Amino acid sequence: MTGAGRLGCCLLVDVSAEEVALLDDLPGRIRVSLEELADRSGTTDTHVDLVVIGSLSGSSVAAVQRAHRLVPDAAVAVLAHDSRAVRREIDFAPGVPLDVLVLAVDDVDLPGRLESLRAATVQRRQHSAVLAAVARSAGRNDETSPAGVTAVGALLEHAPLAVLVTDAAGDLVGWNRRAEDLFGLRPATSGRPVEDVVPGSGALVRSVTTSAGREAPGGASGVPLQMRLAGRVDVELSAISSQTDQGRAVVLLLAVDVTAQRRAERDRDRLVAQLELLGRVSESLMASLDPVETRSRLADVLVPSFADWTSIQLWDVRDQPGGVLVRHGDPAAAPVARQVEELKSRHGVMTEPGRRAAAGETVLLPDVGDDELAGHVPDDRLRVLVQKLGAVSLIAVPVPGRAGVLGSLLLVNGSDSPPFVEADRALAIEIGRRAGIALDNAQLYSGQRHLATELQQSLLTEPPEVDFADIAVRYVAAAEQAQVGGDWYDAFRQRNGNLVLVIGDVVGHDTHAAAAMGQLRGVVRGICFTAAETPSQLLGSVDEAIQGLQLDTMATAVLAQLSVTSDAGGARMSWSNAGHPPPVLLDAAGRARALEPADGKADLLLGVDPATRRTTAHMTVPAGSTLLFYTDGLVERRGQDLDQGLARLLRAVETHARADLETLCDAVLGAMVPEAGEDDVAIVAVRPGQRAGAPRSLDTGTWSAVLGGVT
Repeated sequence: MTGAGRLGCCLLVDVSAEEVALLDDLPGRIRVSLEELADRSGTTDTHVDLVVIGSLSGSSVAAVQRAHRLVPDAAVAVLAHDSRAVRREIDFAPGVPLDVLVLAVDDVDLPGRLESLRAATVQRRQHSAVLAAVARSAGRNDETSPAGVTAVGALLEHAPLAVLVTDAAGDLVGWNRRAEDLFGLRPATSGRPVEDVVPGSGALVRSVTTSAGREAPGGASGVPLQMRLAGRVDVELSAISSQTDQGRAVVLLLAVDVTAQRRAERDRDRLVAQLELLGRVSESLMASLDPVETRSRLADVLVPSFADWTSIQLWDVRDQPGGVLVRHGDPAAAPVARQVEELKSRHGVMTEPGRRAAAGETVLLPDVGDDELAGHVPDDRLRVLVQKLGAVSLIAVPVPGRAGVLGSLLLVNGSDSPPFVEADRALAIEIGRRAGIALDNAQLYSGQRHLATELQQSLLTEPPEVDFADIAVRYVAAAEQAQVGGDWYDAFRQRNGNLVLVIGDVVGHDTHAAAAMGQLRGVVRGICFTAAETPSQLLGSVDEAIQGLQLDTMATAVLAQLSVTSDAGGARMSWSNAGHPPPVLLDAAGRARALEPADGKADLLLGVDPATRRTTAHMTVPAGSTLLFYTDGLVERRGQDLDQGLARLLRAVETHARADLETLCDAVLGAMVPEAGEDDVAIVAVRPGQRAGAPRSLDTGTWSAVLGGVT
């Protein structure tokens, strides 16, 4: 191995004066022509590390082929003014080394790239020399050596890897000093089975021996054995077969310290795992705008992937506990986790790291002993619970919002999990930051939706009780985010005592639509209370008010007036439709149909043109029949047209024709909207007839039902 690790010479072949100047700092450079290369390669004991073909060469490809044939162990580089063209020629030429380097003459990093190529060649030559020396040295050892431990020779003593030598049976017969230090070997170890000294190595010895118990010379094991020594040194063990000059079969076990490589692999795997965890965290945080659900989804991702258990604590605008979630990876610990939640939320008890995180600090405690725990968890009750959950290592980070810290995120590992390190703290900080953005948005949305919902619900009053009909109303809010819309219903009596029912749906699905709904509801109430006009005239007056008051809104509506008749409790109905889905009539026989306009076309929406002509239709509603007015959220579905939705509604109504009015409304909603849909849904159902317990004398005045639907 003499000289294998030292720099050799660098042959510059057919280089120009400019290129010589660029390579002036290259150690061991010798300038030759291509013709002189053959004579030079065989007349020196100095290794040739690198052959550089210059731009003066007539054929770069031919020069590379000749250099590789004459000096096969040397690296080859080509300098060219058109490096791309030369690269294309060399890529498809036979007899060139796979790692040939083609560089432009004006490459700013030319010397550095050549030095890197040269260093790789020297390292490869040194490694080959070591392996060859190991095999030769073992072959020179005489099995009749008087020493109890087979000598491995001075060369192997300086080899950069640990070497163990066994006989064909797998008994240890020798080693070098690196192996002695690495495996803790002593002279008494000689003769023992190598499997006892290095568990798992016996299989490697057997893998390179023949069925007759002798090695096939030069045979090597397949997959190396991976092991960790003393919990700190990673070793890769491989085996090759050899024999002494007397023909004695031996096996060489070569142990390479790969600790740095394994550490880099673990760092890589940790980074990949962190990126995957952050991806899952972001996905969970985007899945909902409900603060409670967002916290729960985040905890599901963090436990147990990142920590044994976590505590997520938020604060309200008064700096009081606004929500505490404790999640442990062991389901059996759930009762203890709930006790921690109750203690924190009701009594404001906190851990010291949690308090510091809520103040904006970041805390990493890699190792928390029992004595230290009292300082980190001052409250005796909370400390007992924390000990039950397990707390040996923890991280606490703030959950920042737009206007300040929203709360804290506590991540804890018990004794069975590895302690947190600095990289974990950096990851936790990023998780806290992302959680803060998501929870801030969720709280903002939740507040806005709550205000809009409160406004909307305050306008949806219960219908008045009347003695000549049953009335039922329903309202179901949309499930979609920010879908507080303009659906509404109303019920009141006019000045003359007649009954008015209103249901409406303003165009839009936001807080603006909800506010516009409130304005329009007031307009309809005022007009209907004072005016005794037909439905079309009433809707025309609403149109004029929208324009005159500059309400800047549009809506669909159906307005119906019912006059009680003396014929067995029936009613006379007049109605006008302003672009709304048609009402449904369920007769006493259980047949349902839509009350389409006579010309098949509904009038224009409200708020478009106050001069538009509106029509009024009339019909008699027999006692026991049911009228159903609804907003479009009941029948509209993505991927389905309105006719299909209306057909489904008619079937649902007929299916439950014999049910009372309240049951009918619930059954229709269950069939049409089994879960909260994409739009709000409002329903008003009316069934004329003598109510149970009502006076027999009927008010013969006009019963006006104004049913407005808003899209």
